[in-house]
Amino acid sequence: MISIDEAQRIVLDSVSPLPPERMALLDALGCVLAEAVVAMIPLPPFDNSAMDGYAVAAEDTRGASRDNPRALKVAEDLPAGTAPARRVQRGTAARIMTGAPLPPGADAVVMVEETLARGPSTGSGSPREDRAGPPRAKSRGGRGEVEILREAEPGDNVRPAGEDIEAGVVALSPGLTLGPGELGLAAALGCATVVAIRRPSVAVLTTGSELVEPGEELKPGAIYNSNQAALATRVLSVGAKVAKCLHVEDEADAVERALRECADADIILTTGGVSVGEYDFVKIALERLGEIKFWQVRMKPGKPVAFGEVLGRPLFGLPGNPVSALVTFELLAAPALRRLAGHENCMPTTVKARLLTGLSHKPPRREYVQAVTQHGEDGYVVQPSQKRGSAMLTSTVGANSLVVIPEESVGVRAGEMVDVILLACAGVAP
Repeated sequence: MISIDEAQRIVLDSVSPLPPERMALLDALGCVLAEAVVAMIPLPPFDNSAMDGYAVAAEDTRGASRDNPRALKVAEDLPAGTAPARRVQRGTAARIMTGAPLPPGADAVVMVEETLARGPSTGSGSPREDRAGPPRAKSRGGRGEVEILREAEPGDNVRPAGEDIEAGVVALSPGLTLGPGELGLAAALGCATVVAIRRPSVAVLTTGSELVEPGEELKPGAIYNSNQAALATRVLSVGAKVAKCLHVEDEADAVERALRECADADIILTTGGVSVGEYDFVKIALERLGEIKFWQVRMKPGKPVAFGEVLGRPLFGLPGNPVSALVTFELLAAPALRRLAGHENCMPTTVKARLLTGLSHKPPRREYVQAVTQHGEDGYVVQPSQKRGSAMLTSTVGANSLVVIPEESVGVRAGEMVDVILLACAGVAP
């Protein structure tokens, strides 16, 4: 047996980032940018209004107040998405919406709440008044007068062109993980696609003559196949793609045929068939079709885990017990998938947390216990599951972390600080 640290080193030394490809923005969430995004336009692309109000020459508002308003003629309406048709001359203003281009001649915007609009005559001799209200007229022509109720300074409520980013600069650098903010910025710059490291594809192969698929009749001696659903969804949660899901019974030729069918994926995951039993055919097929780089790791659960190459593809032979399969995926397969996807930090986040319930331990294997970790008043606190069997799937329900018990430890007491691995798939924030 080798240590988990050595196993992780072997795994990460065996894989390297996949080639990049051009992809649509909505397909790139979570991918690593491979080619810089350069701003071909400034953001914003033109001076525009930050408020609904009136575009004015600040000089025209000198001395304005609610007791001493300044009356200006409204030359036009400027909804967002339209270009100004007129210049703001001295003594005039343009009614403007948030995001609309600032017209020439204006250098400030007075927000609508600090104005009093007096519309054209209604025909009865009484002008229409519009206090603190946005324009509702469809016409872009003259709109009567507006009274300015406060003095404006040049630049008030104006977003200048290039305020966010100037044209010609690198907006997004290679190596960034593309989240909603990064993809939103790319879209704002007019990019419909980005060049990013492509997502790894994974083939999930479950083995075992005792397994039947959920929804089928459960015959005597049979159990439902939980590993396929658990591992396939875990693959998706780390940003990879599930290329195919297969299941075969414990039969040497069937296992070998299935492995050949999986060889077009970037990584192959198998469950079961890697221990020392008479029907553990995955290990035999791995030896026949490729090479084993390690088999058996000094960890609990998950000792009978294998890693190697089959037909030129990395293969993780995970244990058949469901908790063991999930733990070994988290510690060995998930880092490999992150490396293939181009991420610099491949290992899961580890924090210190105060243990709420003591745990016994028997050396010499490092143990990983399902747990719930939360923020307490003085940092993280962690409640471990009391069900520690490798087949007890209920221990994983609600679990968002793994308590790490060192190899040489004989147990940890309540109140001690322990290392805790946060499981990102469960929505845990470091």
